[in-house]
Amino acid sequence: MDRRDYLLRLLEQMGRAVARVRELLTGQFVAEAAREIEVVAQQAGVPLALVRVLSADSLTPVLSTAGEPDPLKRLLAAEYLYVEALRHGPPDAADLFARALELYRGVGPLADAALTAAVTERITDLERRLVTLDPPLSRRDLL
Repeated sequence: MDRRDYLLRLLEQMGRAVARVRELLTGQFVAEAAREIEVVAQQAGVPLALVRVLSADSLTPVLSTAGEPDPLKRLLAAEYLYVEALRHGPPDAADLFARALELYRGVGPLADAALTAAVTERITDLERRLVTLDPPLSRRDLL
């Protein structure tokens, strides 16, 4: 029961955080969006310093809870990389966007329909961004 309560609280928190980050990004408030993610990450136990430097495969144990992959932590890490790409721009953006895309694709099913839709929308956005970068990544590189 404790794990279920934890997951429900984290799901609610993530839903609010993702909505707030999206709102901030729409208004071009990238620094504020980054701070919002940092607060939630700290509360969720996601070490953002490691997220920035480790590969998606290496992050698997870091983004797990009780030995099980935690889709919400993965979502938080992916959103962090996305915002970092916006914040820092070229030349880091392509790598950060690609790493965020890899994490988003591994989020898996979520119980919250709005979060699932947000993940799907972000994947589409990242694929578009990566193809339109200079130099662009090919569709084959994105798979």
